[in-house]
Amino acid sequence: MLAYLGYVLAVRDMARVDDGPSLSFSLTTRTVVAGFGVYAATHAAGGFAVDYWALRRAGLSRQEATARVLGLGALEYAVLAPAALISAVVLLLGGAPHVQDAMTLPWLLAVPGFIAALWVSSPRRSARFADPGDGGRARAAFAHAVAGVAKLRSLMTSPRRHGAGVVGVSLYWFGDIACLWAALQMFNTKVSTPALILAYATGYVVTRRSLPAGGAGIVEVLMTFALVWVGLPLAPALLGVCVYRLFNFWLPIVPALAVLPTVKQLRRDYSRAEEELDEAPAA
Repeated sequence: MLAYLGYVLAVRDMARVDDGPSLSFSLTTRTVVAGFGVYAATHAAGGFAVDYWALRRAGLSRQEATARVLGLGALEYAVLAPAALISAVVLLLGGAPHVQDAMTLPWLLAVPGFIAALWVSSPRRSARFADPGDGGRARAAFAHAVAGVAKLRSLMTSPRRHGAGVVGVSLYWFGDIACLWAALQMFNTKVSTPALILAYATGYVVTRRSLPAGGAGIVEVLMTFALVWVGLPLAPALLGVCVYRLFNFWLPIVPALAVLPTVKQLRRDYSRAEEELDEAPAA
């Protein structure tokens, strides 16, 4: 529940970036619940599809809504990646023999990744890079990614106005990692905080909100092996992940069913906005 509250704060704050719309707390809560529940389980675009519909309903253009959805995903890893990097460095310097180098060394790439993100999102470059032009799908994908990172930069460089977004995502990751830790305790497993964070971050290389079917099957496998690679036995790691996913993925489907009418209305409003956009040139 703490993780959900945090994500509500993050979605509302990302929507407001660059004078964007103010989403009501009630609508955002229903959007987040649906995104982590029914639509994470059934929609090919995962829960991010519901975020996109909500932003389009609020009056944003396709490009602006897409940029904020991608910026939200970037915000998630702007918080999780540094935590994983610090954990990897601690384990490397601590000489933990039970943690494989394949778990720690790749996270060092987060440093050049952040440098590249800062470079492309510079106000001097972001407008040019975020223009898809006529360069095809690859160019359009790169342009959307840059636009998303630029939204993240706007949020991160205005802590007084958008501090709730960073706090919200931090609460989201803290609550979810605490859920995994609690599930592992049921099977008497002992894991250090750096190892737990590193295994969790590796298991969520792709956020579950962006995965089709909420990552069902994929997350269970990746998370289990990540825990094994930091030194946990296979059996308790697998059982702990299954219990964690019960609370993290399957149970949230129940309250999500209650907000289906809201999601259906969001989708109708989105479809109407798309139709009006398509008809505008003809008019």
